[in-house]
Amino acid sequence: MNKIIVLLLDCSDEKNLEELIPESQKSDEILVDQFIICYSKTSQGTKPKTTKLKIKSDSSEIEVTHNSLNLGHGGYQKVVFQSIATNDSGVLVVINGEHPFSLETIAEMSQPIIRGEADVVLGTPCGNKRNANQFSNFVNNFLSGAQFENWHSGYRAYSISSLNSINFVESPDGLSFDTDVLLQLNSAGFRIAKVAINSNKDSDTPNGLGFIAIFKSLITVIRHRLKIMGFAPSNVMPAAYRFKFNEYSSHSKLKEVLQNVPQSRVLDLGCADGQLSEVAASLGHEVTAVDIESGPKSSTQIKFFQHDLENDLPIDLSGKFDVVLCADILEHLRKPDILLFKLLPRLSNNGMILVSIPNFGHWYPRIRTLLGRFDYDARGILDQTHLRFFTRRSFSKMATKAGYKVKRLSVTGTPFEVMLREAPKRNFSWSFLISTLSNIDRIFCKIRPTLFAYQFIFELTPLVPPISDELND
Repeated sequence: MNKIIVLLLDCSDEKNLEELIPESQKSDEILVDQFIICYSKTSQGTKPKTTKLKIKSDSSEIEVTHNSLNLGHGGYQKVVFQSIATNDSGVLVVINGEHPFSLETIAEMSQPIIRGEADVVLGTPCGNKRNANQFSNFVNNFLSGAQFENWHSGYRAYSISSLNSINFVESPDGLSFDTDVLLQLNSAGFRIAKVAINSNKDSDTPNGLGFIAIFKSLITVIRHRLKIMGFAPSNVMPAAYRFKFNEYSSHSKLKEVLQNVPQSRVLDLGCADGQLSEVAASLGHEVTAVDIESGPKSSTQIKFFQHDLENDLPIDLSGKFDVVLCADILEHLRKPDILLFKLLPRLSNNGMILVSIPNFGHWYPRIRTLLGRFDYDARGILDQTHLRFFTRRSFSKMATKAGYKVKRLSVTGTPFEVMLREAPKRNFSWSFLISTLSNIDRIFCKIRPTLFAYQFIFELTPLVPPISDELND
């Protein structure tokens, strides 16, 4: 049976609540298991009459929290979300305290989730809407691609399982908490429904804070969009490794090299889900792949080792290789120079190592550092999983010390196409703008690669040619 918990933020009508509790226990439609009331320190005109309401029944109780600390609108919700996280199922109904509430309202919010028709419910009162909030709804929907009728609703219901699936701790403590949680749930693919609430009172943010809430909501939508694109560190958007299909990307350039190499033994280090390994296999190469995760998903042509490259090469790795791929992997290791050194005896007579690394000398991290705003991003040059950072000079120096010479060097430009990553569908296309920016960027890469190159692609060969296997015999 679904457990129903009602959270009232700054409840201003305790008398109504005292009457509601016994009623909720007699209803055949809905049984509320727990009422939680949170009073914020800065609530305007809202002050608890009692520190603990003494109303209890066989299965329902009221818990009143009044903290002297100002946890904020979102901060109090985080505390409650964490306290109920152990429940595998159930519904949490959240109502802003100045909005009227009744058992009927709670039922209207809960039933779509209980029936399995939705994971999240937004209540929309039948009263008039403020023009400012209508404009905010339009802007937020345009930027996010969502179609929510009321971003600032004071009536919300969540399945507890959906809340357990997102990182609400990362959300702001203030008024924009609701917006950020809604964006997370929407990005995670949860079903969000709306219901009409029979109330004559407007559900928009009360007490004259509407414009502040609208502004912060807009900023939150923009930040969420930037996180999807890869900017700013985030546990909301997992930093999943993505194959770069653009013709000017590092993966495309590596594919071009593999196309021009006779059928060879290829070792793909840090293969992720194996898409580059599969490309190499489709070109006729004999491919061995290594990764700390599960590796290639479907191909049976690839020999795979699940192994942490921080702990040397796999023991069972045998033979020598003509091509070793280190695509976007060395920056994730603490001692990439040691790995390069240990690869020397693994190369065949004409063997080479292909390395793609992000350029820390790129203008973006330079500006961030210059402004004192150095921090990690979800993806890109400042990826939050990167342990080492390289410039063209620093990597060349490290490769030389490891026993290699740079036979060839190429660059890739800034991947402007990430601006459209998971972008909402529009009736117009951004392709011309993206193409123009990319063409201009490639020109700058040729003029000043150390400043404008997004990635460097090194083709490394041993300084001292490997000893022939025949000589060893």
